[in-house]
Amino acid sequence: MPDKKIVNLEQLSNTQLAPIKYILTDVDDTLTWESDLPTATYQAMSDLIQAGYVLIPVTGGCAGWSDLMARIWPVSGVITEGGACFLQKQISGKLDYHYWHTAEEMQAKKLTLLSEVEALLPKFAPLKLAQDQAYRLTDVAVDYAQDQNPPLPELRDALLAKLYDQGIQAKASSIHINIWHGDYDKFAMAERVLKQHYGLSHKEMLEQVIYVGDAPNDESMFAQFPISVGVANIGKHLANMTHQPSWITHNPGGHGFAELAAKLLNK
Repeated sequence: MPDKKIVNLEQLSNTQLAPIKYILTDVDDTLTWESDLPTATYQAMSDLIQAGYVLIPVTGGCAGWSDLMARIWPVSGVITEGGACFLQKQISGKLDYHYWHTAEEMQAKKLTLLSEVEALLPKFAPLKLAQDQAYRLTDVAVDYAQDQNPPLPELRDALLAKLYDQGIQAKASSIHINIWHGDYDKFAMAERVLKQHYGLSHKEMLEQVIYVGDAPNDESMFAQFPISVGVANIGKHLANMTHQPSWITHNPGGHGFAELAAKLLNK
């Protein structure tokens, strides 16, 4: 059963927004929309950074893609591959990679996991590895809705059930099944980053962080951050989510993010 009642974004008050200093956000279908990064979204991100907010995308996307985002986008860093690594952006533009465990250990486990998933996939055809798999350092991604047309939600659910039966960690994003070995998720790494790199206490996290997402793989964040927002397209997933956002935008994807940014900047 859902854990809270969701209300429209306009009911998020300036009093609740006033302490916010940190914005954590999913990427696919939260910052992007219809395979594009809307101009309004990019401008909103730039305006938030200029206004002094710490902006950290938290994505199941590959490290290769996240490296580009961290270097070129107006962000403070990127948590990538579902919490496996934090790409910290220095003022100079240099990136520091902070892995959950050692890079060597995580990359070795990825190779083992890749073999296990490749052995399963023929039974779930036409599901296949995501095209960005070659750029992943720590996890495995299976495409069910990015380059699969039409999307394959029934096969997604069947593969997820099989992975769970085998004791393998997996979560569905809006486009991929993200699969990993390890005791981390989006929230675990976000908590580590906020504590170790920004010096926040648990109480300060609850007061100063807002999270934005769109899919079931954001549940660990919705469960932990009381000020959390779903962009409008999360609506199709809500019935199957235990942990939901507290507020929802009128607009989908990156347009919904820009809607939230306008509230933050004009509070």
